[in-house]
Amino acid sequence: MSFRTVLFTGLIAFVSCNTSSEKPKEKTVDSTKIRAVAADSMTAPDRILPDDGQTGVKKGAVFIFKNRGFELFSGGPAMGKKYAEVINMYNRLKIPGLKIYNLIIPNGFEFEITEKYKNLVRPAAEAINSIFAAEDSEIIKINPVDEIRKHRNEYIYFNTDHHWTSLGAYYAYRSFCKAANLTPVSLDSIPSKVKPGFLGFFHRITRSAVLKGNPDSVRYYLFPDSVNFYIGSNSIGYWAKSTMYAEQVRGDNSYSVFLQGDLPICKMETQLKNGRRIALVKESYGNAFAPFLINNYEKVIVVDQRSYKGNFVAMLKAEGINELLFINNIFAAHTQFHIDDIKNLKK
Repeated sequence: MSFRTVLFTGLIAFVSCNTSSEKPKEKTVDSTKIRAVAADSMTAPDRILPDDGQTGVKKGAVFIFKNRGFELFSGGPAMGKKYAEVINMYNRLKIPGLKIYNLIIPNGFEFEITEKYKNLVRPAAEAINSIFAAEDSEIIKINPVDEIRKHRNEYIYFNTDHHWTSLGAYYAYRSFCKAANLTPVSLDSIPSKVKPGFLGFFHRITRSAVLKGNPDSVRYYLFPDSVNFYIGSNSIGYWAKSTMYAEQVRGDNSYSVFLQGDLPICKMETQLKNGRRIALVKESYGNAFAPFLINNYEKVIVVDQRSYKGNFVAMLKAEGINELLFINNIFAAHTQFHIDDIKNLKK
């Protein structure tokens, strides 16, 4: 992995969002107008798109293409193997009754590659499957690339930011549900809100006029289940009641609406009584993913591997967690400090 790639990934991990001075008005939207396309029976399209004559330009570590910003993934198998070894470490703790999943998230350029640029990046599916090949057989492995690719023409990644949208996270959630023997919630009748005027990380580090002219909006879904949301601390058993969405955020800080941003640990308790209790270990991509799980679990705990400093294994046992999901974007799964952060949770 090049120094530039390592530097860029580090910036993603540590960047803090600044709230814009703009105060755009929130609006409630009927999600049936943007309903997700059912794709269970669809065949994933080819990875490489035909060359359409459009040219990309690198601006620092950002590749600007089709009025959007992208990072170019080129992580190697040696680093991926290190990530696999850390996931194996948790499997080999043999915590009674604990089922472990690993889901690795592709980046946005994976779904926009044209023939002209196919040699700029390593294929995401190849990199993900290489990690899976180094993992213990008991770990349930989830590669969402094909499911997401079926929806490449939908608004699944932001234009000005490295994150996926809630719709992109939703398609990965569907892949997870298939692996976890769950029924995914349908978005057909779920209301949502939208925060407009979002200019994300790519715009902040490039100040590109092209990106500024293609701003994003952040949609979040208002699920009907009654959810109690709590913010935790490094102390086991301490939970302060709060709200799942940070309704007050605006403009350039809008991605922080999910789970109130990068909290070290938070918990969602639902009205379900199915005995299924899950913990997610994640970086910021997991924030948009986690809310979908309240439709399937009676308890969802979300741990940010970068900032949680409590006794992680003891917390899992104290909260009766019986499923553990590691969910990281493909850059994080090939970056040493992210791997170290996950490893150090055990300490």
